[in-house]
Amino acid sequence: MFFLPPLAVARLGGSDTPLDCFHWVADPAIHAGGRTVIAPARSFKIAADGSLSEHTPDKIVFSDDGKLRPVAPFFELWVRNFHGEEEPLTLAVLERLGLGPGDLRFTITVANRKAARRVQHASCEFTARADIRGDDHVRRRLDAYSPSDPDHPPLVRRDQPIPLGHVQVIRPLPQPAGLSVVRVRFTPGKGEVYGPPGAIASIASPLPEGEDLAWTHDMRGRMHDIVPAANRTLNPDALWTSYISDQPAQTDPQPEDSYDGAKLGCEKSWGVVDDSGDGVLEAHLVVRGRRFSARARVTASPPDYAPDRRHFLSAADDLADRDKAKTPVATDTMPLTEQEVADLLVRVFETASQINLDAERFKFIAAQDDGYKPAGKTTLPRTDFGSMTADDTGYADLATELIGTETARRGKFPSSAAREAMPSPLLAFTDMARSAHAKLAEPHHLIEFLRTRAAHVKCLVRPPYGHFPHYDRSADYPVGKDFRDPRVDGDTQYDMRMPPYMRDSDDTPLSLTWRQYHALMDFIDALEKWP
Repeated sequence: MFFLPPLAVARLGGSDTPLDCFHWVADPAIHAGGRTVIAPARSFKIAADGSLSEHTPDKIVFSDDGKLRPVAPFFELWVRNFHGEEEPLTLAVLERLGLGPGDLRFTITVANRKAARRVQHASCEFTARADIRGDDHVRRRLDAYSPSDPDHPPLVRRDQPIPLGHVQVIRPLPQPAGLSVVRVRFTPGKGEVYGPPGAIASIASPLPEGEDLAWTHDMRGRMHDIVPAANRTLNPDALWTSYISDQPAQTDPQPEDSYDGAKLGCEKSWGVVDDSGDGVLEAHLVVRGRRFSARARVTASPPDYAPDRRHFLSAADDLADRDKAKTPVATDTMPLTEQEVADLLVRVFETASQINLDAERFKFIAAQDDGYKPAGKTTLPRTDFGSMTADDTGYADLATELIGTETARRGKFPSSAAREAMPSPLLAFTDMARSAHAKLAEPHHLIEFLRTRAAHVKCLVRPPYGHFPHYDRSADYPVGKDFRDPRVDGDTQYDMRMPPYMRDSDDTPLSLTWRQYHALMDFIDALEKWP
């Protein structure tokens, strides 16, 4: 017995109406150029008795009265019989087994452990759990609270819990067959923030990201509410309300500054948390004395601000990197590989269309204190304000070609004048990236580019970090290796290699996955042999 999907992403939203289903499709319009758009798809509505009705909307509505609609995924329960055949678990299948919905048991556990991870104590996590019979179709709220011990007060009190969403076991109908499947729906929280009684108001830092705001009497910035009055329910004595990053005996997970209170004064936490979280859904069924179980995972995250744009790096890419990283690219699978590489470059274009590259470039170069200065001769790209300009020899050829030599020099200033290097409102680098990747999103142009600029592409794409067997004990490698080492300064610096100025979860430059990178490189090599 198993759930489909085994992993789902729910998205927070304040509306009481969940978002209808839609699919990514290529725009069929004659001038669309195959760009990704969203198309309404088969969706469900839940009736008062917990049963479903089907509909396909004419359009996708994302908000109601300014409140975003949450993404609330359904989980279907499936079975695999002794012949290896798979089918959804329906009323008919249960009846065939001599069982009914009441013989099923569901358990869901949802938790938010972000604060606990920083303070390294369970008293600052908050967890909700529900145990439900398969014939109980009431929508249940998942109220979360914190554990405690005599020395560590709980962050979230049991009498003032934080709702982490709802769960509902759907009532299966005898007909039609599609509505007879056993399903569970998870609806995430509304996207609320919570804090202690003192989390009332503070100043928004007027400084660029990466710079600290000194706590002085002259703090010029926009005042704002930290937490709404109704949500100031957290325990002011909990560990999270006194957390300060970069202290002894702390792990300070990256990104280190991703909590409310960072970059202000002594960087003491305001004690604020939100209603996002991760959960595990379980199902159990006893058939003729044998117990069968299924498990699925769900994560509740912020809304997708660009739902018709795909990112070049997804959870699916990470899973493929784990499972298929050693699969070679063979010439007899070239058409399939071409489709994969072409799709990757379309997603790169869609990602580039969401980013202000001028602002990102400035932010990361300024934070690098005018760049890494390698000893001796190097062919690595620049990491100071000469990056992505005409002075970034061997890397910025396309930048110079598309936006001109003089324009490409904009932003090249020494660190003493870094403030003057703020991005131009013309967004020259942003426009350049979109123009370049718009061409590469077209397969025929992409193939021609990879054939004629193979060496340049290999130089321009940032390698991923290596696997442990690749690392030399001394970390002494030649320039131009096809992997990065976190012990090597030049491998952790932000530069214009693709993708430029994007941060990974460990606060170092983002790259393609190992599988994506080597599939692209192998494809380029195979193009020389493939007619």
